[in-house]
Amino acid sequence: MTDMYSAHFTVKELACPTSGKIKLAYGFIDDLEELRVAYAHAMQVTDGCRDASYNEWLIDRGYPASENSFHLIKNEKYMTDGCCAVDIRRPDAIRLHTFLRQATIFDWTVGIGNTFLHIDRRARYTDLPAVIYDY
Repeated sequence: MTDMYSAHFTVKELACPTSGKIKLAYGFIDDLEELRVAYAHAMQVTDGCRDASYNEWLIDRGYPASENSFHLIKNEKYMTDGCCAVDIRRPDAIRLHTFLRQATIFDWTVGIGNTFLHIDRRARYTDLPAVIYDY
């Protein structure tokens, strides 16, 4: 049986892959569930919480990770208390359009990569606006 963290997301999906830690910003999982229900399709999380050492490991290997990533369990620059971002497997073109529409309605930031979407709640937890960008 899968260890569920919430109705649609598992502990394994959300935990830092090296430390196993999960610390989500207050209300983040509720926002993620709200987006998932509105989207009405599976959202496979490929990257959830990150501790500082794992984030550094990604940067050192050339992955598109930021020193101030919203995936961080503790983000010193933006003072977020918990992860407020996940990456999900990129849907096909038709579902991508549907996803982007729902994410915009719910004020999510979306980064569009070739194989994944980065989604975060920067607009909720910081003074930064929600944006859509590509890698």
